[in-house]
Amino acid sequence: MKNRKLIYIALLIVPWLTVPLLGRNTLKKYLPAAIFITTFTKALDLFSEKKKWARFYKGIPHLRSENFFIFGPYMVASLWMLKFTFGKFPLYLISNLILHICFIYLGGTKLLKRYKIASFEGITKFQYLVIHFLRGLIFYGFQFINNFSQNTRS
Repeated sequence: MKNRKLIYIALLIVPWLTVPLLGRNTLKKYLPAAIFITTFTKALDLFSEKKKWARFYKGIPHLRSENFFIFGPYMVASLWMLKFTFGKFPLYLISNLILHICFIYLGGTKLLKRYKIASFEGITKFQYLVIHFLRGLIFYGFQFINNFSQNTRS
Protein backbone atom coordinates (compact mmCIF):
# COMPACT_ATOMS: atom_id res chain seq x y z
CA MET A 1 0.00 0.00 0.00
CA LYS A 2 2.82 2.40 0.86
CA ASN A 3 4.44 1.83 -2.54
CA ARG A 4 1.12 2.55 -4.25
CA LYS A 5 0.90 5.89 -2.43
CA LEU A 6 4.38 6.77 -3.70
CA ILE A 7 3.30 5.84 -7.22
CA TYR A 8 0.22 8.07 -6.95
CA ILE A 9 2.29 11.00 -5.70
CA ALA A 10 4.90 10.45 -8.43
CA LEU A 11 2.11 10.29 -11.04
CA LEU A 12 0.93 13.68 -9.90
CA ILE A 13 4.27 15.45 -9.43
CA VAL A 14 6.75 14.08 -11.98
CA PRO A 15 4.88 15.21 -15.14
CA TRP A 16 4.60 18.74 -13.75
CA LEU A 17 8.39 18.93 -13.59
CA THR A 18 8.33 19.19 -17.40
CA VAL A 19 5.94 22.17 -17.47
CA PRO A 20 8.69 24.84 -17.22
CA LEU A 21 10.06 23.43 -20.49
CA LEU A 22 6.78 24.39 -22.20
CA GLY A 23 7.42 28.09 -21.74
CA ARG A 24 5.22 30.73 -20.16
CA ASN A 25 3.43 31.72 -23.37
CA THR A 26 2.59 28.11 -24.25
CA LEU A 27 1.26 27.48 -20.77
CA LYS A 28 -0.83 30.64 -20.87
CA LYS A 29 -2.19 29.77 -24.30
CA TYR A 30 -3.08 26.11 -23.69
CA LEU A 31 -3.84 25.87 -19.97
CA PRO A 32 -7.56 26.75 -20.35
CA ALA A 33 -8.01 23.86 -22.79
CA ALA A 34 -6.08 21.49 -20.51
CA ILE A 35 -8.23 22.49 -17.54
CA PHE A 36 -11.36 22.03 -19.64
CA ILE A 37 -10.40 18.56 -20.88
CA THR A 38 -9.33 17.34 -17.45
CA THR A 39 -12.63 18.52 -15.99
CA PHE A 40 -14.49 16.91 -18.89
CA THR A 41 -12.51 13.69 -18.35
CA LYS A 42 -13.31 13.68 -14.64
CA ALA A 43 -17.02 14.03 -15.47
CA LEU A 44 -16.69 11.27 -18.07
CA ASP A 45 -15.05 9.04 -15.44
CA LEU A 46 -17.95 9.59 -13.05
CA PHE A 47 -20.39 8.74 -15.85
CA SER A 48 -18.33 5.66 -16.79
CA GLU A 49 -18.36 4.43 -13.23
CA LYS A 50 -22.13 4.93 -12.97
CA LYS A 51 -22.64 2.95 -16.20
CA LYS A 52 -20.22 0.28 -14.88
CA TRP A 53 -17.85 0.77 -17.81
CA ALA A 54 -15.01 1.46 -15.44
CA ARG A 55 -13.96 0.97 -11.86
CA PHE A 56 -11.78 3.50 -10.06
CA TYR A 57 -9.93 2.59 -6.91
CA LYS A 58 -9.39 4.52 -3.72
CA GLY A 59 -6.13 6.40 -3.77
CA ILE A 60 -4.95 8.41 -0.81
CA PRO A 61 -7.69 9.39 1.67
CA HIS A 62 -10.02 11.99 0.16
CA LEU A 63 -8.53 11.53 -3.32
CA ARG A 64 -9.50 8.82 -5.74
CA SER A 65 -6.80 7.07 -7.72
CA GLU A 66 -7.82 8.45 -11.11
CA ASN A 67 -7.32 12.02 -9.87
CA PHE A 68 -3.58 11.42 -9.71
CA PHE A 69 -3.57 10.20 -13.31
CA ILE A 70 -5.92 12.89 -14.67
CA PHE A 71 -4.28 15.87 -12.99
CA GLY A 72 -0.77 14.53 -13.49
CA PRO A 73 0.26 12.84 -16.73
CA TYR A 74 -3.02 13.35 -18.58
CA MET A 75 -3.18 17.11 -18.01
CA VAL A 76 0.51 17.69 -18.72
CA ALA A 77 0.43 15.45 -21.83
CA SER A 78 -2.53 17.52 -23.05
CA LEU A 79 -0.42 20.66 -22.81
CA TRP A 80 2.47 19.05 -24.68
CA MET A 81 0.13 17.65 -27.34
CA LEU A 82 -1.25 21.10 -28.10
CA LYS A 83 2.21 22.67 -28.07
CA PHE A 84 3.45 20.33 -30.78
CA THR A 85 0.32 19.83 -32.88
CA PHE A 86 -2.07 22.79 -32.53
CA GLY A 87 -2.65 24.42 -35.88
CA LYS A 88 -1.73 21.16 -37.65
CA PHE A 89 -5.01 19.27 -37.36
CA PRO A 90 -4.02 16.18 -39.40
CA LEU A 91 -0.87 15.79 -37.27
CA TYR A 92 -2.97 16.21 -34.11
CA LEU A 93 -5.45 13.54 -35.23
CA ILE A 94 -2.75 11.05 -36.16
CA SER A 95 -0.65 11.71 -33.04
CA ASN A 96 -3.66 11.53 -30.75
CA LEU A 97 -4.91 8.33 -32.35
CA ILE A 98 -1.48 6.66 -32.16
CA LEU A 99 -1.07 7.71 -28.53
CA HIS A 100 -4.47 6.30 -27.57
CA ILE A 101 -4.01 3.09 -29.55
CA CYS A 102 -0.71 2.52 -27.76
CA PHE A 103 -2.25 3.31 -24.39
CA ILE A 104 -5.29 1.08 -24.86
CA TYR A 105 -3.84 -1.84 -26.85
CA LEU A 106 -0.19 -1.92 -25.75
CA GLY A 107 -0.51 -1.97 -22.00
CA GLY A 108 -1.51 1.40 -20.58
CA THR A 109 -4.85 0.11 -19.34
CA LYS A 110 -3.11 -2.95 -17.88
CA LEU A 111 -0.80 -0.66 -15.90
CA LEU A 112 -3.78 1.31 -14.62
CA LYS A 113 -5.32 -1.92 -13.38
CA ARG A 114 -2.05 -3.28 -11.97
CA TYR A 115 -1.42 -0.15 -9.89
CA LYS A 116 -5.07 0.00 -8.84
CA ILE A 117 -5.90 3.25 -10.54
CA ALA A 118 -8.68 2.05 -12.84
CA SER A 119 -10.01 -0.97 -14.68
CA PHE A 120 -12.24 -1.00 -17.73
CA GLU A 121 -14.35 -4.11 -17.84
CA GLY A 122 -17.79 -2.98 -18.96
CA ILE A 123 -16.55 -1.56 -22.23
CA THR A 124 -14.55 -2.98 -25.12
CA LYS A 125 -11.14 -1.61 -26.07
CA PHE A 126 -12.57 -0.33 -29.35
CA GLN A 127 -15.40 1.51 -27.56
CA TYR A 128 -12.85 3.01 -25.21
CA LEU A 129 -10.77 4.11 -28.21
CA VAL A 130 -13.81 5.77 -29.81
CA ILE A 131 -14.52 7.66 -26.57
CA HIS A 132 -10.89 8.82 -26.44
CA PHE A 133 -11.00 9.87 -30.09
CA LEU A 134 -14.20 11.88 -29.61
CA ARG A 135 -12.80 13.44 -26.45
CA GLY A 136 -9.72 14.43 -28.47
CA LEU A 137 -11.92 16.18 -31.03
CA ILE A 138 -13.70 18.07 -28.25
CA PHE A 139 -10.33 19.04 -26.77
CA TYR A 140 -8.97 20.37 -30.06
CA GLY A 141 -12.27 22.10 -30.80
CA PHE A 142 -12.21 23.86 -27.44
CA GLN A 143 -8.69 25.13 -28.08
CA PHE A 144 -9.62 26.19 -31.61
CA ILE A 145 -12.57 28.25 -30.32
CA ASN A 146 -10.49 29.63 -27.45
CA ASN A 147 -7.69 30.59 -29.86
CA PHE A 148 -10.17 32.16 -32.27
CA SER A 149 -11.77 34.25 -29.51
CA GLN A 150 -8.33 35.39 -28.26
CA ASN A 151 -7.37 36.47 -31.79
CA THR A 152 -10.56 38.46 -32.29
CA ARG A 153 -10.03 40.35 -29.01
CA SER A 154 -6.47 41.34 -29.93
